[in-house]
Amino acid sequence: MIKALCWDMDGLIFNTEEIYRKSWEAAAERQGFTIPDELYRSFIGRQDWECEELLTASTHQTIDIDQFRQDRSTDFEHRLIYERQYKKGFDELIRTAHRNGLKQALVTSSVLADVNRNLADSDYLELFDVVITAESVKFGKPKPDCYQLACQQLGVDPAQSMVLEDSANGIQAALLAGCMPVMIPDMIPPDDGLSDKVTVLASLDMVHPLLF
Repeated sequence: MIKALCWDMDGLIFNTEEIYRKSWEAAAERQGFTIPDELYRSFIGRQDWECEELLTASTHQTIDIDQFRQDRSTDFEHRLIYERQYKKGFDELIRTAHRNGLKQALVTSSVLADVNRNLADSDYLELFDVVITAESVKFGKPKPDCYQLACQQLGVDPAQSMVLEDSANGIQAALLAGCMPVMIPDMIPPDDGLSDKVTVLASLDMVHPLLF
C-alpha cells in the first residue's frame, strides 16, 4: 500500500528542463562552444555543480565557469517569465493525493531558492509535508540520499513510497533508495535498462489508477 508520494520538480512539475537546456546552450554559445547531446543527457537530474564539473572537464578547463554561470542564470531568469508552465495533471494529482491523506515530499536537485521562486505564486508548498533540496544532502541524484532522507522525514518505509521522476538519474536514485519509481519522461525517453524496471507513463494524469 502506497503511503507517500515523492515528487521531482524540474521536468516533472514544470517544463523547466527544456528551459534549462536552452539557457545552458545559450551560455555555452557565448563562449564559442556547444554542449553535445550525450553530455547534456548526463546533466539531467543532477545538481548544478556536478554538471559544471562535467562541462569544465569536457572543455579541457578552457571554459570561464564564473562567466558561464552568470550568462546561464541571466538567460534562465528571462525565459522563466515567458516560458515556464506547469505540467499536465499536476494540480489534480497533488490535490487528490492530499485529500486522500497521502504524505507528500518535494525532492529536487535544485536549490531552495529555486523551489520558493517556482512555487511562489501558488499554495502548492503547503501541500508538501517535506521539501528536500540540493542543500539537504551531500550527494545528489543518482545517489539515493535524497529519497532516503525524504522517507525518513516522512516516517514512511521506502517500499511504501512512490517516486515520480522524469529523468534516468532520478529513477536510479529512487531504485537505490528502495522506493517504487514511476517515470514520466520529459526530454529523454527511458533506456532499455530502465524501462523494464519501472512503470513508465505519458503524463501525470495517468498516475491516479496506481494510487487510488
